[in-house]
Amino acid sequence: MKGLRMDELSAEVEVLESRLNNTKLLTTKISLSLQKLSASAQQVEQAVKPIHRETQALSLLTDRIDSTISAIERVQKPTDAVSQEEGTIRRGPEKVGLSQYLASLKNVNESLTQLKQSNLRSSQKAVQQMTGLLKAGSLQLEELFRQTLAEDSQPIEPLHYLTKELPFPTFSSQKINTLAVLNDFLSSTLAAASGLQSNATSIYAEVRGPYITSSLSSLALATINTTRRTASTVYERGSNGIGMYTSSLEAIFDAEYENICHLFPSSSWSAVYHGTTSQAMSVFKRTVQDLNTFISRNMSTDMFLAYEVIECVQPTSQRLKDKTGEQREFTETLKPIRQTAQGSFAFVLEDLKRQGAAMMTLPVDYTVAEICKETMMRLQKISEYQASICGLLISLGDGNWKRAYDPSTLTLSNFDVGADGGLMLSHFLLDVVDQLITELEQKAQGLLKKKSNIAVFMVNNVAFIETSIRRSELYKIMTSTALSKVERWRKDAVKMYMEAWKECAAFLMDVTYTAKQAGQKPLSGKEKEGVKDKFKNFNVSFEELVQKHKGYTFPDKDVRAMLSKEIGFVSPLYGRFYEKYKDTINPKHVKFDRQALEVVLSSL
Repeated sequence: MKGLRMDELSAEVEVLESRLNNTKLLTTKISLSLQKLSASAQQVEQAVKPIHRETQALSLLTDRIDSTISAIERVQKPTDAVSQEEGTIRRGPEKVGLSQYLASLKNVNESLTQLKQSNLRSSQKAVQQMTGLLKAGSLQLEELFRQTLAEDSQPIEPLHYLTKELPFPTFSSQKINTLAVLNDFLSSTLAAASGLQSNATSIYAEVRGPYITSSLSSLALATINTTRRTASTVYERGSNGIGMYTSSLEAIFDAEYENICHLFPSSSWSAVYHGTTSQAMSVFKRTVQDLNTFISRNMSTDMFLAYEVIECVQPTSQRLKDKTGEQREFTETLKPIRQTAQGSFAFVLEDLKRQGAAMMTLPVDYTVAEICKETMMRLQKISEYQASICGLLISLGDGNWKRAYDPSTLTLSNFDVGADGGLMLSHFLLDVVDQLITELEQKAQGLLKKKSNIAVFMVNNVAFIETSIRRSELYKIMTSTALSKVERWRKDAVKMYMEAWKECAAFLMDVTYTAKQAGQKPLSGKEKEGVKDKFKNFNVSFEELVQKHKGYTFPDKDVRAMLSKEIGFVSPLYGRFYEKYKDTINPKHVKFDRQALEVVLSSL
């Protein structure tokens, strides 16, 4: 069994060895085949590499050709816009319609932007063509902008709007939209592409400036014409056209600023507003200068016009400044007339002195002098312009109206922002009244001579001054101190008038006693004669004074009543004297009993 098993194993070993040999032979053959394949692969690689490089080069060339073709197409496409849109642009927006016209310009604009980005030399000609086309389009849009503005820029009649309290006209919303589109296209779209500078703002000023100036021209002329009066009368408030002129100017400027704000960016508002209104402002400034020249030549009658100009222009200037930020031109316009107005205060005092020096006669009835009437009328008119005068006095300085006015001395350092203009006005009015009374007293003493006549004259004039103050706005302006001083002047005049009556009453003053009084002895003959003389002298003096008093003219009934009351002090003195001596002397020496004297006094 063991021998059989070994034979089997040997046979298997032989089989395995035979297979191993076959495997080795096959491996050797495979190795040779691989070596042959490796050699073949190297040969193929050496053959394929040049082909691969050529393929890559061809692919790159193809890409470059495609890119070039695309670039050519891109260049060609914008240049086509010239031929496509030139006809539309040349025809103009009025013929093709604004929307289509703007679309054509926008197409050319975009094409031009693309060409500039390509930076090709060959496109320079097309760039020039497009730029020229855009310039032509810009000019046509500017002309359309001008025409659209002109449609609503016919001069208006300002008084129609003022008298009916209507707002001054502005552009309609549709007009605003059209103008805004044109302006935006000119100032941004075309400007960015073609480098063109928009003329929209200057065109606006060129069209709207004359519209404003022409609309206000009749008012400017009327303002000057209303200064021409046939008689040399004192200026009446509101009789000049400056009020209407200023109100219209403010309203039309305000309306124009509203238009500007709707059309232009905020950064341009001030420049456009200034450019548009400068022409009308120049005319206004020249008109105020002409008024100032007229006022300077007619200060005595027309200085009030200077105050009115200031009251009209200054608030207008402030309101427009609050809205537009512009005020400088108004300040420059007012400067000369403010100087004239400030000089008017010194003029009032100087003119009063001149009139006093030139006064050669006084009223024959000793009533109110013409200089007194004119001066109080002047002060009452001054009181109508407190708004402007208080500011002028503050800038002038308290009391500086007493010296000749010199504009060169006026500097900002003179201004006292905390000063009370109303108090200064009261001081000025009191100084004028003081100077007036001084002139009246000097002339009365020089021309009337008699003290009684001087007294009547001063009573009438000072009473007129006081009454003029109390019955006018002056009473509210002047301080209690000033009013008390005026009252003291009146009392001084009355005291002067009463001196003669006090001299008459002095005859009734004595220290004599009757027999019934304190057990005194009866009057001696000499004492009786003294009493008779006193009655006689009193009667003569009293009758003379009564006759004179009744002969005097007192235009103001209150003055006569006041003097009658003052003279009434004689009654108790006479009554006492009469009661004291009526029984001691012959009645024929007593002309008036108490009742008779009262009747006479009550008739005064």
